[in-house]
Order: sequence, then C-alpha cells, then structure tokens
Amino acid sequence: MAGVKANGSGLAADILGLGQAIVDWSSSVTDGDLAQFGVAKGGRRVIGVEERAEIMASLDEIGAQSQVSAGGSLANTLVGVARLSRAAGKNLRVALGGSLGTDTLGQFFNSQMRSAGVRCLLDHHYDLHASSSASQQQKLPSQQQVEQQPCAPGVGSSAHTGTVMVLTTPDAQRSFLSFFTSDSLTLSERLRNAVRCSTMVVVEGYLWEMPGAEEYISAVLETASAAGVKVAMTAGDPGVVARHRDKMLRVIDRGIDMLFTNEEEAAALAGMPREGDATTVGEATLAVVDDEKGLSHGERAARALAHICPLAVVTAGSRGSYVCAMGEVHKVPAHWLPQGPVDTCGAGDAYAAGWLYAQLSGYDVRTSGEFASQVASAVIGRYGPHLSDDDAEQLVRQLPGHVSPVRVRIDLPGLGLGAGDFLDF
Repeated sequence: MAGVKANGSGLAADILGLGQAIVDWSSSVTDGDLAQFGVAKGGRRVIGVEERAEIMASLDEIGAQSQVSAGGSLANTLVGVARLSRAAGKNLRVALGGSLGTDTLGQFFNSQMRSAGVRCLLDHHYDLHASSSASQQQKLPSQQQVEQQPCAPGVGSSAHTGTVMVLTTPDAQRSFLSFFTSDSLTLSERLRNAVRCSTMVVVEGYLWEMPGAEEYISAVLETASAAGVKVAMTAGDPGVVARHRDKMLRVIDRGIDMLFTNEEEAAALAGMPREGDATTVGEATLAVVDDEKGLSHGERAARALAHICPLAVVTAGSRGSYVCAMGEVHKVPAHWLPQGPVDTCGAGDAYAAGWLYAQLSGYDVRTSGEFASQVASAVIGRYGPHLSDDDAEQLVRQLPGHVSPVRVRIDLPGLGLGAGDFLDF
C-alpha cells in the first residue's frame, strides 16, 4: 500500500480523511450540573447551536474549569499519522477534508491541525489560510467569544464548528453534549479532486449521523475506485452502527477496502449478538458462531466481517486486536507500558493511526497490527487523545527496516473479486 501520487493541483495527499471538524470543550462539573444540562451521567445528548451557547454561559457562571482542544476521532488519527511521519522523516502528506465553521472555534481548529502537520481542505471557510507563523499563534477561544457568535440571519449551522462538550464529574465519569452541523453532506468538486489525488481515503463513521451520508460516501467510493484509491472506513460507535447498519452494509458492499471497528461495533455490523447475549440472529451469522465455539467474541466478529470486507481490523481493549485479511485472522496481543494505562480516551484513534502509518510505509498486516498496538499503548499511557512527538520518535525507531507492499493472489467469494485478482497489503 506504499506509494504516493504526484499532482500539481495542490490537493494531493498520501492519506485524506473525510469527516467533520470537531472541537472538544472539556469541563469539570457536578452531578447537579449534569441534571441542569439534561444529560445522564455517562450518556450523550445532541444539542443545537443556541443551547450550546446557553450551556457555555452556564459553565462560565459556575466558574467551571474548561479546556479546549482540536478533537474528533478522525482528527486524532490524522494527527497521529502526521507525527509518526515527521518523527521518521518521511513527510507523508496528511489532509482532512470536510466542512468547518467560520467561527472562532473553526479558526482555532484549523490552526491546531496545521501545527500538527495536518492540512485542512475546507469547503466552508473564510481567510483561514494565514501564514504558518500566524496560525501557530492562534490563541484558545474564550467562552465569551464563542457565546457571542449566534447564528446570523440567513446563516445556517454550517457557520458554526461542531463541538463535543466533555463534562467530567468528580468520580471521573464523562458525559457528552454534542453539537454537529446539520447541513446535508455533498461531495464538492474540490474534495472529489482531492480523493482522486490521494493514496488512501479514510471515511469517519460519525458522518453517518448527517443527512445524505449514504450518497456522499457512495460518491467517494465511485471517485476513488475510478482513480485506484483505497478507501477505509471507521464505524463511529455502537450507536452509529445500530442506527445506520443497513446503509453501512450497502456502502461496504460497494467497495470499502478496509474497516476499523471495536468488537462491539463489529458484532453489530455482522448481526451477531453482543458478548453474553442470547439474541437470535440470522442463519448465516449463527453458522459462523456455531462453527467457532471456543474463539473469543472479538475473533468471531473479525471472522464475520471478513465475509463482507477484504480487510477488517477489530480492537478488543485489553485482549488486543484481530486483523482479518485474505481469509486469515491475525491475533495481535495488547502492548502494555510499565506504568499501565492512564487515560483510555483516544485508544482506538491511536491504533488506527499506527496501522495506517505502517500500511502507508509498506509493512505487512501483522507488523502493522503490532505497531498499532504500541501506538495505542503510548497514547493511553498519558492524558489526552493525541500521540506526543516524543512518543512518536521512540515508536518509529522500533519498526523494522522498510518492507515493500505484498501482492497476494486471492479468490474469496463475496468480496467482488474475480479468481486470480490481486490486492496490495
């Protein structure tokens, strides 16, 4: 999967992520504050832009300590890829495509991504492409700045950057209030060209929560297929799969090359019961479960996904991960640092970063899985969802010498490939 595409359009990327720009707004609150904001402890609720402003004002009034960071699952992964690339001196071109609000939070997100080595290809923005030195000096937006930017007449929520408010109570439980732009997804000609000029495209699973997702991702697949570009997709979370499973399966069948899931998401996609459940499932899935007694839930889920996608990566927390490619399952043990996990936020995003970096650098699936496990361990050994530059430098030194991509002749039913077709991994 190594190799780059040269193009003079300025849109070329080794890896292009398609998702929604999200800013994480983290605050410490009490149980009473959660009740006031109408969110269950440990739960998630979607809010509108007006309610977001009201909650930010309330947080200011109660004196809640808050931190702002450029976030979102896909952004975390892309930052990890960029830092690994920079540490190895490879200079992979990493880009994020999608929409970004023209508010203060949008400017902050863009500057943070640029500083991390991720170029933003934005459809909705004004003068966000200032010089690097100017963007790196972008200060954290204050609550007052955000609160004072309500929707102007005639301006929809696309002018406002998506936000996830992470509310942490004294018992370390995190609850979430999420604001997403509500515009229907459309693949602009600019992003279409960016897809054509990329080596790999990664579609964020959370896009399924937006109107027009199936048509948008199908257009990405059609464009990528015509240009010989590989497409990977994340699952988002189990709730996303539960709400959009049928649509996701249709799109996967149209040509998704690689799936990233955890075991619960994988089981939901494959129609399997959750671990410990006795739910009746379809005959095809029952056959997989019955034939594989004694295997872990994660491995059964990975094997089930192998019937619908050429390559499936299933993470299983402390039990490691499973990589199913070309009919073979590779079990990758978890990698533990001496101090153990400190903050598991972003573990899956970090795993995906390690995997994608290794694949783009030409490593085989087994080595990619082992390296991904090491990257995830490094991230959960610190606070915050981003891979640090110091950890990135140590990690790339542990990789073996460069390995060229492997071309394998396969003949597997249900993958849309003819006998004797080749896949690069």
